[in-house]
Amino acid sequence: MTVSTDDHRAPYVQVADALRDEIQSGKLKPGQKLPSARQLADRFQVAVMTASNGVRVLREEGLVSSTQGRGTFVRRADDPTPVAPTPAAPGVLVERVGVLEAEVKQLTERLAAMETLLLERDR
Repeated sequence: MTVSTDDHRAPYVQVADALRDEIQSGKLKPGQKLPSARQLADRFQVAVMTASNGVRVLREEGLVSSTQGRGTFVRRADDPTPVAPTPAAPGVLVERVGVLEAEVKQLTERLAAMETLLLERDR
């Protein structure tokens, strides 16, 4: 599966949604290790940071948990570890702003292209 440029959702959201579907359908089972960010990037044909952001969304939702040096795993229903939002580091916030700016730029370009097509069609 690749991320669709025609989809209104941000690429990292598409990655998160696809992985969430796999968790909810049982394709990814509780306790199972997720592929690495590099493997997910290759699978979805996105940047490693985009894949990592998709996994971050699932971590924030409590569907997966990460262990330093071991990887990211699908959480078990009986996992007693509390899911608390982790405060974003300043670098992460800057990166998120950059992602949002890129998305706004992409949307603006798409709207301009659509406007041009509509104007040409109406001539």
